[in-house]
Amino acid sequence: MQKPYPLPDGSAVRLTIARYHTPSGRCIQKSYEAGDENYELDLSKRFEHGELYHADSIAFNDSLKYETNGGRVYGGGGIMPDIFVGLDTSLSSRYYDEIRRSGTMNDFTLTYVDENRASLKAQYKDVYAFKKGFVMSNEFVNKFVEYAEKKGTKKNEEGLKTSDRLIRTQLKALIARDLWNTSAYYYIINDINVFVEKALESLDDDSFSRMKIAGN
Repeated sequence: MQKPYPLPDGSAVRLTIARYHTPSGRCIQKSYEAGDENYELDLSKRFEHGELYHADSIAFNDSLKYETNGGRVYGGGGIMPDIFVGLDTSLSSRYYDEIRRSGTMNDFTLTYVDENRASLKAQYKDVYAFKKGFVMSNEFVNKFVEYAEKKGTKKNEEGLKTSDRLIRTQLKALIARDLWNTSAYYYIINDINVFVEKALESLDDDSFSRMKIAGN
């Protein structure tokens, strides 16, 4: 779907060269006909309208109505999920957003792993042992907060309290990634992924059979 064009500095531009279609032939790529600005603002508008939080906030354009051969898809501007999961912002805070955008978490965990790689590898043979045995202590979190403050993100007690679980899980996942690979990161971070939780829940109940969806 995309073609990379290497640049002199080692980076690359990925240019979309084809459109996305469902197996039944429907193109699900948003049109540029209304202009680039409207295209770029689409996600923001969905946020404002509440579409990412509540299924009943999603309004369908009847002129764009489309159904698959199985009759499960109905919508315009994308595909309505068979199982809707609202965006969970309960762990988010401005403080977390600031440290995430600043790259402080990546810098801190990279430095930590570089300084402790040998001992961590000796203590944890794989990511499974790491997930079970590595404890994200208060002392470790406090060191990170101090590091972030030195890098320009002032400590915020309220934000830290709200995002405590998110920050701890994110730090642990980043350490796992630096010790092993990206898959290790997701093995840790998915503990707080509401979409994964709902998917696993749906595999254990009768959601798939009720909706006549293949579960494998």
